[in-house]
Amino acid sequence: MKLKAVLLFFILNLPGLNFAQISPTDPEFEAIPIGIKEQLENTLESQLTMPKILLNTNYTEKVIVYLNIDSSGQAYHIKFDKGLNNLMRLELTKILKLMQFKRTLHINNEEAPYFIAFPLAAHHYLKYKKQKQKDIVKSKLERDSSMIVYSIADVSPLYFKNGDEGLQEYFLTELDYPKMAMEQSIEGTVILSFVVETNGYVGNIEIKKGVNGGCTDEAIALIRNTRWQPAEKAGKLVRYKVTYPITFSLVNKNKANQAQTIGQ
Repeated sequence: MKLKAVLLFFILNLPGLNFAQISPTDPEFEAIPIGIKEQLENTLESQLTMPKILLNTNYTEKVIVYLNIDSSGQAYHIKFDKGLNNLMRLELTKILKLMQFKRTLHINNEEAPYFIAFPLAAHHYLKYKKQKQKDIVKSKLERDSSMIVYSIADVSPLYFKNGDEGLQEYFLTELDYPKMAMEQSIEGTVILSFVVETNGYVGNIEIKKGVNGGCTDEAIALIRNTRWQPAEKAGKLVRYKVTYPITFSLVNKNKANQAQTIGQ
């Protein structure tokens, strides 16, 4: 037993060997995106551009990525498990740098101690590729590639269909007041923050204030499906962080006796 312990200590302290490579399925080392649990999937669906060479194949891949996370939640020192197409490596590196992760480990001098694993498949990508090709961005401006998220810009993002007025109409039409919340007379305001990306989709959704009874999940679903005209700064389309309140109130009801009142 003592010999085994000595050998394990030696292995764990070999130069260049990181913890994630020893146990790439240990939840302790898994990189957790900040915000809603579907964050990675949402970002892949809205931001990924799969190389054309892979689209008309039966391409499937279990991707394992090792990375560091800095104090702001950004990924760096991104490394991929062997076998991944080089074009996909570049594309996925871009995707991961768009996201924010929780920094849960306190390990010094380790390179890429976190891991994240997910499947990729051409047939799944093709399901949303056609929708993504309908570019909602009505601008000839260049898209900023710096990954910086702004909170002040020359032009703030606007809902793609008739701005604020259109956004309110969207909420009034699409909000489905959760059954549990209605039965328990639950009301309140869900506050979400999210990033409007340069292609008009939203990402990095975070719950700043939740409401029980399914209201938070309904608010997230509504925000996830919005599309925006991106913010503009210094003549470029930029990433922009928005904080938005969605109020669930039982004061007014419409179709199907479901409350649709949304406030700001």
